[in-house]
Amino acid sequence: MAIDLSVGQVLLFAESTGPRVVAKSEGFPFVWEEAARLAVVRFGTKPANSLVTSAIFALPVGKSHAAVVHVAEQPSGVLGFRFLLLNKLLYEAIGDPFTIADTFPPNWFARGELPTLTWIPEPLPPRKVEAIQELLKTGDGPFLLGSTQSLLDGGRICLKQSDASEATLRTIWQLLPTRSRSELWPATLTFSDELGFDIWAMPDPPAKLPAGCLTEEQAKDYPEGRYELAMQIAVESNNQSELDRLLARRSSQETLRLAALMLAFAVVIAVGVKVMTWL
Repeated sequence: MAIDLSVGQVLLFAESTGPRVVAKSEGFPFVWEEAARLAVVRFGTKPANSLVTSAIFALPVGKSHAAVVHVAEQPSGVLGFRFLLLNKLLYEAIGDPFTIADTFPPNWFARGELPTLTWIPEPLPPRKVEAIQELLKTGDGPFLLGSTQSLLDGGRICLKQSDASEATLRTIWQLLPTRSRSELWPATLTFSDELGFDIWAMPDPPAKLPAGCLTEEQAKDYPEGRYELAMQIAVESNNQSELDRLLARRSSQETLRLAALMLAFAVVIAVGVKVMTWL
């Protein structure tokens, strides 16, 4: 089945009267437009003392699409949101919202009609063990690896927003398995927890975080898991083939789906055997 490579876009400004659409692609569905408005509201209100130079987040839109969103403060002082809407199959094939964001930078001065963009179907560059070594050497290795393991274990992480937040999340996305990257939703900045991100940064995180959510320090001290240990061994031994194997592993959702299929198959076989004994 051919994957739809088109990428729709809509540009909104978060004004005092509510999110206002100022530009969108031709034929952009109204239901997507409403989903974008709701996401802008749930993103939260910018504190008076906060400056948003740039932020990126990603989130699912229904069951069939995903959005990658640029956020930036406009000269008027309001926040601008540019949404890129992709077919979920295309988003899963790419697996990296930051690459999508970099490929299609926003035009904040656009008004009226925006072009429908097209993703060029080329594989992303392979992740090299030397590059991962450098990321772990220059960054906070225990935090980066602990965060990666926590996310793979189904945890969530809330960080205190800083100038390094985007670089931190980009690095974690380089450490995650390819398939898991399309099932986790990051935000380099948000002002609320209403959009349900898996890892996000806030200027002032609440004292009481949601259940199952870790702070930066807790993620740093997260118990070492099998993926984290295997990643460390592969990187320290300069083993590219082992790194490739780790990055290609099934996601937790795929594992659950496979287990469900196997269980269903076993039930069918058991019922079939019982029916045969009755004949």
